[in-house]
Amino acid sequence: MLTKEGLLRYEANRGVFVSTPGMSTIIDIYRVRRFIECPALAQAHPRHPAVQRMRVAVEDARRCREVKDWLGVGSADIAFHAAIVELADSPRLSNFYAHISLELRLVFGLLQDPEFLHGPFIDQNGDILIELEQGRSAAAAEKLEAYLQRAERFILGAYARVAPST
Repeated sequence: MLTKEGLLRYEANRGVFVSTPGMSTIIDIYRVRRFIECPALAQAHPRHPAVQRMRVAVEDARRCREVKDWLGVGSADIAFHAAIVELADSPRLSNFYAHISLELRLVFGLLQDPEFLHGPFIDQNGDILIELEQGRSAAAAEKLEAYLQRAERFILGAYARVAPST
């Protein structure tokens, strides 16, 4: 099943290996994220139950930052974005996004500095949440669009420095 989903690859007479995502995969992941997350946020109601999960994720990320638990910050970031997808009230989108998150974690795992990777986005998540909680879902979606574009460029740059040559 993991091979079918692209997370593992089978090589005849060699075995099974964790897939190494390429630059085109990262670009596609962020394209999909913008297609899913931005409209879900733009159409969200500020009192949707997923907003509380977004709040918990932001608070968890801040607590993890205080103790320099950067992998915890990364997990909180993934939870924040999963909660954004939950705003769409679509179990299919949430399941699909869970797969995208797994691929994204593969990319994150290749990057060697989780503080560098996750640190800049903690407060940006908080800013997006504030916009939504104050009833400005369109403004929150605009911030998220810009955030995802910055994150994509940031990750592509970091990935280019550490990715194995093929």
